Order: sequence, then structure tokens, then C-alpha cells
Amino acid sequence: MNGPPAPHPPVKAYVALVAMTVAFGGTFVATKVALRGFEPLLIALLRFTIAGAILWLAWRRRGEREPVSRRELGRLALLGFVSLTVYFTFENVGIAHTSASSAAILIATIPIFVLVLNAVTAREHTAAGQWLGVALSFAGVMALVEFGARGAGDTTLGGDLLVLAASLAGAVYTVMARRLLVTRSALFVTTFQTLFGALFMAPLAALEAAVVGVRTPTAAAVSAVLYLALLGSIVAYLLLNYGLRFVTAGRASAFTNIVPVIAVGAAFVVLGERFTAGQALAAVVVVAGVFLANRAGPVAPG
Repeated sequence: MNGPPAPHPPVKAYVALVAMTVAFGGTFVATKVALRGFEPLLIALLRFTIAGAILWLAWRRRGEREPVSRRELGRLALLGFVSLTVYFTFENVGIAHTSASSAAILIATIPIFVLVLNAVTAREHTAAGQWLGVALSFAGVMALVEFGARGAGDTTLGGDLLVLAASLAGAVYTVMARRLLVTRSALFVTTFQTLFGALFMAPLAALEAAVVGVRTPTAAAVSAVLYLALLGSIVAYLLLNYGLRFVTAGRASAFTNIVPVIAVGAAFVVLGERFTAGQALAAVVVVAGVFLANRAGPVAPG
């Protein structure tokens, strides 16, 4: 059993969080590629089903089994619903209507929502410097969304707002998961939340298929879904959940500032996406604000 986060988290916890952001950074481009052959909710269902099956087998093969109570199953179901079903419904549909680069930058607003949620629940103390970073990041987000409203590049206002809704869901998950992970392994939580995410996504994907149909996927789209399942849903979430065992929610969420850097570079190389000068400036403001929020001083548990 793991205790509360240590005053000085081990270096490997931060290494895990950095590696997590690299894996997540590639998922925005992979989702764009997958959308060329699959509908948004079907992508999510395939992703969670493949990942859930692999994680379940890995968990079952462990020598030491972890008993689970009905109460814990309920909390894991809620985690899966928020972090996977809700989050990726908003994100995948949003990415279908905006650029991969803009989506990645908007997802970096998760620390804003985490700090607000922690302030409301009084579970973590937040330094004044961190609030300054959050305010700066929020200003950049508003500018980026304004460019989306003008139709700059491949972005739209609706797509950007859907991605922001996904950010809120991600923040809720970060705060919720922190309470459970202090007593459970990363593999245990990741396995069950993925299975529940697939379970709740199934009827939504079925409804989507009934309304818009199912396309014949391309080889590239299939490869992208496999990337999302293996790296985006297994490796990245295991690394995130491991990091959350040692690092506070506010600190962990701030590592998302690395995601847009990876995503923008990958989108440029793979998709040929370009930013306007205004979008690039707004993106820099967002990333700088989140970086400041992470550097402004320690965040202690409340």
C-alpha cells in the first residue's frame, strides 16, 4: 500500500510524467489520421477495447491479486466514465472540427481547471505565483479560441470549445484519481478505468454508427488506432497514474505544457499543419503560463 505523496517525490516520478506527455503528444496527430477512416466515437471504443483487453490480461497474470470492493468498483466506474467516455467524446469530436495543434494547446488548460477545483474543495494549497501562471495561460487560451471563431487555419469555435470541455473532464479525473491512487497500483486503476470507459462508450458508438454509418478504414487509420490503444491508452495512462502516486494533482497536471510542444511538431511533420502568427503567439502564451504555474513554488496537500 502506498502512503501520501512524499515532500520530495523521486526523480523517476517526474521522468514518468515527462514520458507520459510525449506519448500523449502523439495522440492528437494519431486521432486526426484515424478520423480519415473511422468516426470519432468508434475510434474511442476501439481504442479502449483493445487497451482494456491487454491491460486485463496483464493484471490477471500478476502473481499478487488485488481484491476489489463494490465501493471501489463504483469509484473506478466513475473514473472510467469521466476520464475516458466523457473526455474522449469531447476530444475526438472536437479534433474532427479543429486542428491537432490547437487541440493539444487547449488541452494544456487542464492545470487551470485543476487549480480551480482544488481551490474550491480546499484539498491543495496553491501559491500566488501559480495563479499568475494560470491567468497568463487562460489569456492565451482566450486568444486562441478567438482565432478559432474567426476560422483561422483549420480551427473552428465549436471544435475548440469541445476540446476545452474535454480539458475540464481531464481536470476532474486528475483530482478524483489522486484519492484512489494512494492505495492502488497504477496497473489496477488503469485496467479498470479503461474497461469501464469502453463499456460506457459502447452505446454511444452504436448510436453514432446508426446515425452516420461505418466507413471502410484505411491502413493508416488502423495503424493510428493501434497507436492510440497501445501508447495513448496503456503506456501513457500507466505512466500518469504512476506519477500521481508521488506528485500532487496540481504538479502532475502542469506537465501537460510539454504535450502541445510535441503535438505541434508532430502535426507539422505528419499533417503539414501551419499556425498563423496570431495563433503561434497565443500558443506561446499558453505554454509559458502553464510553465510558470509549475515553477512558481511547491503545491502542498491540504
